[in-house]
Amino acid sequence: MKTGELIRSIRTSKGIKAKTIYDGLLSGSMYYKYESGLVETTADTFLHILDRLNVDSTEFIALFEKQNNERTHYEEYRENLMTAFKQKNLNEVRLLEKKIERDYQSNQLVRFYNLKLVALAMKKHFGHHESILPERREVVHYLSRSKYWSHYEYELLADSIFMFDGSSLDKLLSDHEWFNNDDAQDIRMENLKVKVLCEAILLFIKTRRETQASLYFSILDHIEVAADNVYANGCKDFFKGLKVIEDGDYEQGIKMVSAAFALYQKLGMEELYREQVDILQALLKFRLQESTSHRQRKA
Repeated sequence: MKTGELIRSIRTSKGIKAKTIYDGLLSGSMYYKYESGLVETTADTFLHILDRLNVDSTEFIALFEKQNNERTHYEEYRENLMTAFKQKNLNEVRLLEKKIERDYQSNQLVRFYNLKLVALAMKKHFGHHESILPERREVVHYLSRSKYWSHYEYELLADSIFMFDGSSLDKLLSDHEWFNNDDAQDIRMENLKVKVLCEAILLFIKTRRETQASLYFSILDHIEVAADNVYANGCKDFFKGLKVIEDGDYEQGIKMVSAAFALYQKLGMEELYREQVDILQALLKFRLQESTSHRQRKA
């Protein structure tokens, strides 16, 4: 964890607006980079930030050490929770929810609270009885507070996107700024943006929101990623192929998708290959069902 990331955690937990902390110290673009862990600041500016947060240096050091220990637990919980959800392992989700809740009660960290919301929504999702609307509202409230998202916000949305329908996701993302003037190359940020955009496109397709799907296809196409970022470039190429299929050129679209698959297999990216094969199969099945339903209505 970088100092700026902890500063952001302290600031948001206290409910203090960024302008209150950074006015006269850092510009909007610079404080965003600082709180995202992309840059550090001078010692003098750092001490001014602590003073405006009413946090002394000794307290900050203790929080920094504790946060780094807690982060290890958090990453383990999150990874295990995502795996359990993919495997539809309800018992494991329940067990992890209890562990996350226990740790949240002891550390009161926002990321543990949000992860607890995701776990609870997963449990409800498997049960098909309780509404996940309360959890979605809290996630939306958290994400809506920030105009510019760091790694954490994109990761949270990627993890919780199963809670959304087309309308609620469109409302959340309608004013989101996908492009910024950040010159620093950040592979992780590229991957997270691409992942969220891909998930959004799939949801808009499944909920028959063609206008939104087309818009986010375009945004995905214009997101700049490093030439050597195989994951992001592969996803972009795969979704370009899906777009061609959606536009009616099945043969050309399959060629484009197959080229992406061949690259994954060549590089040993089996997990991404299987994930996108599942996406392609699900999409083709969805369109086949739509076509069958349309013919039945006409008959």
